[in-house]
Amino acid sequence: MLKLIETVDTREKLREILDELCILASNERSNKKMIYLIDQAIEKSIRFNDKITLVDLLGYKIPFLYNQKENINEVRKLISQMKSISEINMYHDRLAWVYSYIWYVEKFEGNKEQSVEAIEKAWELLNKFSYDNEYIYYFVRYSYGFELWVEKHDINSSIIFEECFQYFHKNSFYRSSIQTLGILSIIYTRTQNSNRILELSKRILSDKYHFESLNEEVKAMYYYFTGLGYIIDLNLNFAEYFFDEAYNILQPIHKNSIYFANFIILHSHMITVKALQGKIEQTWDIIKRVEDILKQEFITKNLNSGTIQQISHTLNLNKFYVYSRSIEFDSKEMKGLIEEIFIGSKKLYSNFMLMNEFILNSNLPPSKLKELLLVDSFSINRVKHIISFELLKKKGRKNKEKQKLERIEVLANREKTTKTTFIEDVFADLLITKQLFSSKRFTEIYPLLKKYKNKLHRIEVLELRVFMEAFIQIGEYKSGNPLGPALLYMAIKKCKTYGFSRLENMLHNYLDMLKKDALNSILL
Repeated sequence: MLKLIETVDTREKLREILDELCILASNERSNKKMIYLIDQAIEKSIRFNDKITLVDLLGYKIPFLYNQKENINEVRKLISQMKSISEINMYHDRLAWVYSYIWYVEKFEGNKEQSVEAIEKAWELLNKFSYDNEYIYYFVRYSYGFELWVEKHDINSSIIFEECFQYFHKNSFYRSSIQTLGILSIIYTRTQNSNRILELSKRILSDKYHFESLNEEVKAMYYYFTGLGYIIDLNLNFAEYFFDEAYNILQPIHKNSIYFANFIILHSHMITVKALQGKIEQTWDIIKRVEDILKQEFITKNLNSGTIQQISHTLNLNKFYVYSRSIEFDSKEMKGLIEEIFIGSKKLYSNFMLMNEFILNSNLPPSKLKELLLVDSFSINRVKHIISFELLKKKGRKNKEKQKLERIEVLANREKTTKTTFIEDVFADLLITKQLFSSKRFTEIYPLLKKYKNKLHRIEVLELRVFMEAFIQIGEYKSGNPLGPALLYMAIKKCKTYGFSRLENMLHNYLDMLKKDALNSILL
């Protein structure tokens, strides 16, 4: 490309290579050598007095600079230059592009009012006037969709992103298609639409010829977002594979990558999938790694506060889950961590499984549980039945059996939609089972759980699967299968193998209850 630019001697020849340069600049966003190449093209456009090409080239250059705070002044100068030329020559679609850049910079610097004003102006220009550059059209649409989602959580923004994804992918803007897939992954995570994420990512992964031609950084992000698709339904084996693939590529290059924020977040996803599979020991090194990364000046210098808060919150939830699996766990010793998670959970995204475990094991006082019930967010709305379940336990009632019945009713009558996942049902039914067992309503256990007997392979959260196996066995025993206690011993042995100390103790208690119940029945 550099040789082509050097040999260009007319405005027409420069314009002939502009589309190819646009694709290259988009896909090689982390390659700083591209700035030199674009600067050479800018010099040619100035020499040929080609105003519209100059505006385009300035637009290609800005994304290489605007993610780092020290470049903001230079970015503002480039935007001002683009704006001036576009206004004088009435390049309306380029002017819309300019305002989308103004929107980004103002948002990056925390100027909300100015950023909203800019993106609305960009949208107005895009829809009022015709355009002759499709890339700019979809660039501005993407920006507007991003604003809709981030500020209003408007699910309809997915329509805009779907259109952008189709355009970017079809026209070889692979980095842009990755960015768009990333936003769609977030939206579809919130709406429990894992199938759509996997459809989009598999379309790319299945085209081996094109996939192998991508640079390693872009490949890593396709792996990353495919992992996100699998983790929604807690398909942990697949999620772990794709996260590991992404990590192996990004780890050596993350400081020079525009995806360094995703690389840091990736650590928390890796902790989640490994911890939920019972690989607790493997998580400690990852926790230490990400804590060390977050202490680096590089992070605070180049990440906005919102991203840092989300990364820290997800890490805290993971840490709590890992710590709570220890036999020495005491929530009183975790007050600082628990308070941080409580504050973060009110405004940040929380993984369903990790949030459930936090609610059940953090010993939050009733006042804080009630405070969470008042929060209207995707993450909290999804676990409100668990919050209500835990809140009932805090009520000091004399009639414990009535309290248990109320707790069962909260879970049994929880709101279910087409977005309710298999694992949500598993979690709720196991909590109901615990109440049934403690009330000695043994005969109700097997009818509740038998639907899972042939679906245990789908429960990839190892602790839940062991728990489910144990209670199915208890239910069968109480329904006439004499092998129940022996099978329960096998479940306890699995807990020892995987280090599930808390669950092991719980199952020992249940076994003791079974023995006492059996003894009482003999004596009677």
